[in-house]
Amino acid sequence: MIEQTTFAARASVVNRTHRVLREQALSMREQKSRTRSLWLPLAICSLLLAVVCYAVWGMMADYYVDYFRAPTGVPDASSQLAIFMLWSLPVSAVLLGMLWMRRTRQREQNN
Repeated sequence: MIEQTTFAARASVVNRTHRVLREQALSMREQKSRTRSLWLPLAICSLLLAVVCYAVWGMMADYYVDYFRAPTGVPDASSQLAIFMLWSLPVSAVLLGMLWMRRTRQREQNN
């Protein structure tokens, strides 16, 4: 006949395990809430990016039409800096966002 032995867990171990599980569930819930709250800013930024790209495209189309129709024979380069700045704006915004998120994650890990 095989002897069966039962081991009872100590209450302190069980309570600690339950506390750890509750803390993990709470942190998962907070992370899910943060992720859900990012959808609206992401949608707004996507719309703004589409509008900016459309505006830059129109500005460049006008620029190149004027570029080839310069009456003096010398192309007008007055709006090149504005076009460059408009094209670099989305890239700069993405880089700043990535730096901000990395910094936020590092602060959360340090706490």
